[in-house]
Amino acid sequence: MKPSPEITDLTVCRALFAAWVFIYHVDLHAHFSASLGPAAGLIQHGYLGVDGFFLLSGMILARVHPELAYAPEGAFRFWGKRLARIYPVHLAVIIILAVLFLTGLGLGLAPRDPERFTAISLVENLALIQGWGFSNHLAWNYPSWSVSTEWAGYLAFPFLWYFLGRWRPIIPGQILVIFMTLLGLLAYETGTGLNLPYAGALLRFFPEFIIGMTTIRLVPINADYAPCGWLTIMGFTAAALGALTGLDFITAFGLWLVLAALTMQADAARPPIFGKAVLLRFLGRLSYAFYMSFGTIELILAQVFRHQGSDPSQQKLLYTVAMTILTFALALILNVFIETPCRRLADRWLTPPLAVTSVRL
Repeated sequence: MKPSPEITDLTVCRALFAAWVFIYHVDLHAHFSASLGPAAGLIQHGYLGVDGFFLLSGMILARVHPELAYAPEGAFRFWGKRLARIYPVHLAVIIILAVLFLTGLGLGLAPRDPERFTAISLVENLALIQGWGFSNHLAWNYPSWSVSTEWAGYLAFPFLWYFLGRWRPIIPGQILVIFMTLLGLLAYETGTGLNLPYAGALLRFFPEFIIGMTTIRLVPINADYAPCGWLTIMGFTAAALGALTGLDFITAFGLWLVLAALTMQADAARPPIFGKAVLLRFLGRLSYAFYMSFGTIELILAQVFRHQGSDPSQQKLLYTVAMTILTFALALILNVFIETPCRRLADRWLTPPLAVTSVRL
């Protein structure tokens, strides 16, 4: 079966993952989870939404680009399209931050974390290597560390998929088990679970990326028989229990189970489990711009609260509402004026021409 261009359920998951990460970062300043009692872990482990994106990335690329397993010469076109999807928004946010930084200096306003805005960090961000282990601090648009690791995955994907996409499914299945085990060991050995940005980012990213890729080899074998609805419920339950108990690997496993179940649901041509979900699908398409926007808004609001002599934890509701509205506003601007046009141009320029066949009369 030829993959459809979009799986509704997975687009909904993108919205949920982005929202989870966003709420986690808002809580770092507003500290509203402190009043949630035992449920606080659901918010305090929101960084695991990034792991959902890592798993999802491997699955989507493997599903949409089966040809790279047999025609690796298409790698340059693949890299061009992927770069065009992530870099314009990334660059736009860096420019916005540079303008804010220089304007603040001109007004005599020092940034909260001046070490974020060094020249070396700027070069690393422009080269999209800031998440490759070269540094271990917030730098410029700090959420983009995960985009940097995604770029490393994009560069490696044609080579990984050339092997994983050609073997009999039993081999990718064994590789999935191996990397799932490695992920569990990583979460156990670090002492901090899977909250590994910057210096440990690639160690966190590649096992999940490869797990996502290998999952796609197993989907067609099980899709027609799997109880996808029940598996989705079990996955969300495991993810929630893992977050509540602080067991990051259990949460990551639950997220994988959810994504695998939803992909099998689509592969078997069944209706989406989440239904049409028009609003969530829209938010899912907006998720990249939204994710790339909250760091900038956080920086602006931090300056505003400092200037007012206040603290976000003292005005939780105001800070949360302001973060949400302003992040959505910036995300919409980036999506409408930068992300969407650049993706369309890349698709137009990098789509191979149709072969012309001659017809004898």
